[in-house]
Amino acid sequence: MGTIPVQLCSSNPSRRRLYVVNNGSGTVYILSAQNLSTAEGIPIYTKALYEDLVSTCKLWIIADTATQDVRVMVVGD
Repeated sequence: MGTIPVQLCSSNPSRRRLYVVNNGSGTVYILSAQNLSTAEGIPIYTKALYEDLVSTCKLWIIADTATQDVRVMVVGD
């Protein structure tokens, strides 16, 4: 992951939870579409946890810098 959006998770109506932990040194952003930018995303700051208990749609992720350490866990089928 870096300065170009990559798919974080696919659309899944059975998804119950999505956890994203930013272990990197910069902010990452969750996007609802691939053609969006960091300015339109939900920021996940360094060492922060993002928890999504509602959405089941496809999501994308992007960063301000070229390399970040992000951990993802999806709960559901």
